[in-house]
Amino acid sequence: MENASVNRFGIFALFLICGLSIFAVPAFLVEPFRTMYLIAVAVVFLLTILWASRVERLKDFRQILLAFLLASVIFLVQLFWSTGTTVEEIVLNKLITAVIVIVPIILLVMGTTRDLGDLYLKRGNLRLGLIIGAVTLLIFILTAIPVSLFLFGGQEITIDRLLGLIPWITVFVLLNGIKEELLFRGLFLKKYESFMSPGKANLLQAAVFSLAHLQPVLSDFVIIYLVLTFFLGLGFGGVMQDTDSLLGSVLFHAAADIPVILAVFSVL
Repeated sequence: MENASVNRFGIFALFLICGLSIFAVPAFLVEPFRTMYLIAVAVVFLLTILWASRVERLKDFRQILLAFLLASVIFLVQLFWSTGTTVEEIVLNKLITAVIVIVPIILLVMGTTRDLGDLYLKRGNLRLGLIIGAVTLLIFILTAIPVSLFLFGGQEITIDRLLGLIPWITVFVLLNGIKEELLFRGLFLKKYESFMSPGKANLLQAAVFSLAHLQPVLSDFVIIYLVLTFFLGLGFGGVMQDTDSLLGSVLFHAAADIPVILAVFSVL
């Protein structure tokens, strides 16, 4: 029993390291070392997959390794469209990166299990997902301006300015919600659950999601943001598991992004 617990902890730690190697470590690197590092990470995952295919006791790891490989390639490619200096450029780049994330993930599943339900791309508990989405949208919309101003550094958010930004914010948060829910949770949650309980799988993805927001220079704001993203990650994952669908978590995620993106757009 003790050995089983150690093995489960080892797998949790291994998957955490794999996730952080893709989503957290690159933030501490500058070009061209970041690109070189992500290429090396992808190569390591590829070689590990080839090795696992030849070792019978490692064959159960092939699907999760494929997910890590795909995530490393996606993360590398989408970095080239992750910036922008105007609202229009930022939204356009978000559309491009959303396509870069969504299409390969769906193609991977269609080429392997052929079951989009593995990504939570299904109806699930539609009613519960819509209720959660509507409630969280209402909460974050009503609190968007004060949260943007006092927590995320928003500036001069007048009614006229807000009305002009609403279409851009709507498109951005929906694209980002779909993109990140697929990349951080849809792609991994069910695969994690093959090795651990749903609760531990949710804890694992939330830890990776939170630390993906880590910045090279720690500050009080960064620490608060890490805590917020950790608990939001737990919430997104819990909604996905409870509704057995991506819809509720996408709407919840989109809602949570509203005050952040409002602050970003307000200073452009």
